[in-house]
Amino acid sequence: MKLEVDDDSNSSELDKTNSLNIVKLPTGLFGFSEIRSMELVFDKEELPFMWLREQKKDGLAFIVIEPGGIIPNYSVEISDMDVETLQITGPEDTMILNIVTLPHDQSGKISLNLVGPIIINRNSLAGKQCIINNHEQYSARHILDVGGDSL
Repeated sequence: MKLEVDDDSNSSELDKTNSLNIVKLPTGLFGFSEIRSMELVFDKEELPFMWLREQKKDGLAFIVIEPGGIIPNYSVEISDMDVETLQITGPEDTMILNIVTLPHDQSGKISLNLVGPIIINRNSLAGKQCIINNHEQYSARHILDVGGDSL
């Protein structure tokens, strides 16, 4: 299934105030298969940046971002098996999150993993980190310059 990321996707249906949503991750994240659920936490004043974090004190946490309006022409193709696992019936059912990394050697820049996004069913909040079928078109370390007013 091809999931087009439109410019409005980062104004998700999630409540735009301080919010907490539990994302179920039946297979965990790459390298963290034991983590089966995480909180998606954000504040409207910090958008488009959000936190995906473990539900325990001092747990693992990732900065994530919805790519819509930020990554031009980003299109995600996932396998039929992933579509079935997440029970996705169409693109409107999905939320795409990319993990953000802050490169220590590049001040004012962030890196996004466009190859292995976390795909979430908006209705059930079931999620899975997927290697997208069209991974050769993107980088796992896509650099964004955020030193100015680009976000």
